Order: sequence, then structure tokens, then C-alpha cells
Amino acid sequence: MPSATHIRPRDTRSPLSALHGARPSRRGLLAGGLGAAALLGLTACGADDSGGPSTAGGSGAAGWSFTDDRGRTVRLSRRPKRIAFLTDTVGAALWAAGLHPVAATDSGQGIVPAVKPDWSGVAKIYSADKGVRIEALAQARPDLLIDAVQPDGTLQVASQLPAVTKIAPVVGLSTYRSIEQIAGTADRLTGSLGARLADTGAKTRYEEAGSRLRKAVAADKELRVGFVFGIDKNTIGVMNPKTWAVLKTVSALGMRLLPVPGGADNTYSQAVSWENVPSLPVDLLVWAVSDPLPDNPLWKRTPAVRAGQLWKPDLSSWYAYSWENFTVLLDGLATHVQSAHAGVGPRTTS
Repeated sequence: MPSATHIRPRDTRSPLSALHGARPSRRGLLAGGLGAAALLGLTACGADDSGGPSTAGGSGAAGWSFTDDRGRTVRLSRRPKRIAFLTDTVGAALWAAGLHPVAATDSGQGIVPAVKPDWSGVAKIYSADKGVRIEALAQARPDLLIDAVQPDGTLQVASQLPAVTKIAPVVGLSTYRSIEQIAGTADRLTGSLGARLADTGAKTRYEEAGSRLRKAVAADKELRVGFVFGIDKNTIGVMNPKTWAVLKTVSALGMRLLPVPGGADNTYSQAVSWENVPSLPVDLLVWAVSDPLPDNPLWKRTPAVRAGQLWKPDLSSWYAYSWENFTVLLDGLATHVQSAHAGVGPRTTS
């Protein structure tokens, strides 16, 4: 999902029925980064592989511990006070939860600014050509590092891990889960580190938005929704419901999503050539993660677009996993689902 940008796993060529196209690259959406390497052992902290997902965290006379999303428990003699965020997405979620780091990445993709962080006293450690700037990270003297976990269990900063773990132990948080799990883990980790949650009402507002969307979906169970984005002048991408946090969330609320047949949990999306776009079996289209909307005759001939059943969310970033950011998304989806009608798109691909 690179050290500062959130690189999703590579795509597989799993055809969307009769739809064909070149495989999209995550690097085409977010610039720069590190190649995924095999995960190396954590050398700067104790690890207990018997732990579960990120549900444990605390401090006291026995010190501090937290079980991350790889099932590894980081144990320290005292609660960490100087925290560094190695990845935009994880950093944005934790910043939104109220955790103020001594060092953080901002790759310029709009992910971090979406949560309006306070950069006072924070060292910027991202370099477009090198990823995490190891010297700058070391100078910030962190006692805990937090990075994103990819679907294969590796940390996003995997290729720099030997150098990184000489500075401080690493906690890994996955952003390949539902929004509730991602933001919930950010809240728990923030609390375990002694920080006050930034907005205690944000989760409640998010849950209310989720309830509105669930009711809207239940009122028209046949409505088919496709989340798509631009890849290049020849293709668009259909987002895989098994991979994206947003799609996992709305699927759990009952939304009927355009599938990616054969798409594994680490398949980012399926490419669809323009001549096949009008054949997509969807009634409502959501244009995501890319700008601008297509200016293509085939797009304009797509039944959902012709019917006005199209939404391009006005979000700063699809990758800032905070309660507040995704309350906006769920509210907008509820509004558009309520006004859309099933049966607009083709029943089958041809």
C-alpha cells in the first residue's frame, strides 16, 4: 500500500467477466516509494508472535506493551514518549486520533493534510528519492516507530527495516481492514501512549452516518454500486471490495458492490478498457482516488453516468483513515444511494 506513500499490493490479471485491460499499478496513483521486501525480524524490541490483532496496549509498573496487526507484541520497560510515523496513512490516522509525533512523513499526496496536523516541533523525514531519511529520523530520537502493514504481513518500510530498527522498535498497523478497525486501533494505540483523543464525538458521528447508509442500502437492495478510478487514457480501474478499507466497510453495511472475479485479498483493482466501460453492470458509480472525471464519449455513454447516478466525493484524501474523514464519505454515499434507482445499468456484461 514505500516508506511515506501508501502503496497498494500489485494487481493480478483477474478478468472482470468479458472486460479486459492492462493491469493498473499502484505506483501510478501515488508517486515514489520502496519496493516490498521480505519482512526482517524486529531487532529493537521483544516480539511475541502468539498475540492477536491490535487489541492489547497498556502501561504501568511492568512497562508498556502493544500487540500490533502482525500479531507481534512490542514490550518496553516504560511508556514511549517520542513517537515517529513512518507512513502517511498510519500517520494520518494517529494524528487524527490525537497522537503528536516527534517525526513524521508527508509524501505530498494530500493524505496527511486531510487531517489538519500540527507540525510544530515535528521533523519531516520523507524524501522522494530515499523514502524515510534515516539520519533525520535518528536525530529526532524516537523511542517508538509506527508503520503500515501490507497484506502479506510485511511492513511498508521493509527494505529500510535493518536501519530503522537500530533506532527504535516498530509497531505495525494495517490499513487493509474496515474503517472501524483502522480508526479503532488508532484510538487504542493513542490511548495506550497516554495521549488524549482529539475528538471523542467523531466515532459517534461516524456510527450515525453508517446507520444512515445501512438504511438507504436496505431500502433498495438491488442497487449495484461500482467504485472506479482513472488509470490512463485507455483504462479505468474497478476497485476490489476485498482490499479497500472503504469498500470493506460499505459491504458490511449491505451495499452490493461490483466484484473483481478471482481477485484475491491483495488484488488492488481490475483494469477495464474504455470500450467495455459502458457494459459495467452498475447502477451507481463512485469516482475515487483520482482527478479529474473522464472526458470520454464512452464514459458519457455509460448508463449510470447518463442517468446522473454518479458521485465524485469531495474528500481531501481517500487514505486518511479517520472517523471524521469517512463520516463525510458515508453521509455522501447515503444521500446518493437514496436518490439512485436499481436496474439502470446492464444486467450482465457482454
